[in-house]
Amino acid sequence: MNTAIVIDTSREIPDQWYSLYNIYPLGYVIEDSSGQKHIERTQIQSIRTPELIKLVCEDRNSNLLAPSIKDYVELYTYLSETYDSIISLHSSNITPAVFENALVAKKLVSEIDIDIIDSHTFGASSGIFVEELAKFVLEAKNINEIRKEAISLNKHISSIILSKNDQLNTIGLRKGNWQTAFVSSFRPYVLYQELYGRWETVKRGRNIKSFVNEIIKRVEIVNRAKEIKTAYITHHGSLSKNARKIKDIVSHTNIVETSPSLVTHYLLGKNYIDFAFL
Repeated sequence: MNTAIVIDTSREIPDQWYSLYNIYPLGYVIEDSSGQKHIERTQIQSIRTPELIKLVCEDRNSNLLAPSIKDYVELYTYLSETYDSIISLHSSNITPAVFENALVAKKLVSEIDIDIIDSHTFGASSGIFVEELAKFVLEAKNINEIRKEAISLNKHISSIILSKNDQLNTIGLRKGNWQTAFVSSFRPYVLYQELYGRWETVKRGRNIKSFVNEIIKRVEIVNRAKEIKTAYITHHGSLSKNARKIKDIVSHTNIVETSPSLVTHYLLGKNYIDFAFL
């Protein structure tokens, strides 16, 4: 299969993956307080994700805009000149507007076969999902094999997030909430775990040490129960110094330390640890 993969943000995707796996990110757009728009990494490069994150931090009145239907149609049409098919990876649960825009764009492009794959992953676990499915796509014989693999990955990839900013709830992200969240120093830390494609609140409080120990305990249980194939960790802010304690648990496996993604940073604020594993 001569297949291109489209994702809706560069997330935790290393630069070398683009050409290796034929991945084409369609970035988010930041509209700053002056009305100027800044586009995340796309096929025609505009601005790198870390630079976009910095812009969001400095401008509290900025808005995050999802890729539009027009953006998808243009990229799908561009890819149709080179590829026979497209796998477009998005999440109906985490970013419903993005998922729906991709579905509409698919109907408007007839030059190429497009399959929209629904992913439940978020943050660091998105990097695992994209890489593992991209490897599979290179060897896949048909679209049904890819769909089955995506279902399996959604089932087996797990993630735990310790965050200062309460932006998740029990049924996923607060849909449509693209405003920058105001992070108060009085807000508690929240520990989340992804279960069956949903984010569940595990604990709340202001004791960082107890939360890190809780993550360590949960990862140790998983590590004893099964072999962890790959572990991704993203950390930012005051929690970065605690990341090594978690990495030490799975030091024998493949650990990928990633840069904070646009979505993770924007929705979770400046202080978080995001640990995901397959």
